[in-house]
Amino acid sequence: MKNLSLFILFSSVLGIMIVPIHESFGESIMSPRQQWKQHSEIEKLTCKEDLVLLQKNNGVPACVSPTAYLKLVDRGYGTFDIKIMKNRPSMMNNLMEGMVSNSSIMHHWHEMMERDPTKFETTMKNWIPKMKDNTQLLKNVMGPITSIPELREQMITHMKEHPVMEQSLKNHYDWMESVHEPIMSHGMGQNMNQGMHEEMCQWCPELSHHMKPHHNMGFANSDRMMDIIHHMWIQEEMVFEMHEFMLQSPNHMTEMSEQMMGPMLEFMMDDPDIREQMIDLMLQHEDFMNSIRHSNSK
Repeated sequence: MKNLSLFILFSSVLGIMIVPIHESFGESIMSPRQQWKQHSEIEKLTCKEDLVLLQKNNGVPACVSPTAYLKLVDRGYGTFDIKIMKNRPSMMNNLMEGMVSNSSIMHHWHEMMERDPTKFETTMKNWIPKMKDNTQLLKNVMGPITSIPELREQMITHMKEHPVMEQSLKNHYDWMESVHEPIMSHGMGQNMNQGMHEEMCQWCPELSHHMKPHHNMGFANSDRMMDIIHHMWIQEEMVFEMHEFMLQSPNHMTEMSEQMMGPMLEFMMDDPDIREQMIDLMLQHEDFMNSIRHSNSK
């Protein structure tokens, strides 16, 4: 009897200790189908961190990666639900990160910006103060432009065509000193090894984007992808969040520069503070400076 009492007491204590842990663990790994059976309302469902909730065309919910989400929507297995995303900011952020890393999706986004100058102007006016406050964001924009030969040649052309920027360069003593220095012996950067580049330009991004094929999912139905973009495009808060992810990604800024560098630089060079920061960064980039140094310098 005494042993039985001890066993019941021990079991009771153990139960108190175990049940909450078990329930918590169960909730953390409960599948969308299990949640669906329990709640039967899509609004009450959730997913593990880094996953996105998709309600398939047959009504069944699924928690998938952002990449899988876009593929499934593209193939017609589900649709983008703005209500689900607006109520789950972290999921929306996961999806935006996936979209920003995809060149074909962002090509459409950039085209919409090009067709809507007001939206583009709003974007740049939002970006300029952010770049002033956080130099790393400006580096994310400047890194690809200064590091990739084709882009920096375009940038030099745009600077020459911008009277205020050109005058700022002429009035900058260090700049004028540097452009009249002899060209550095290591060359223009195309044949420069990665180690040397990192040593000379610590703030430049590792542009693996241009060393590998573009990240492209090969969407079969661009209309469905455009539908996602359009739904986000009319949501001002979502648009600004999307632009945050764009500005934080050097590889994305590479693609945006390739598509619409001129309009971007116009806004940046019109701002006196950004102009000065741009000049300081260019002066740190020997490869870029070699591109503008006079070939007949002594």
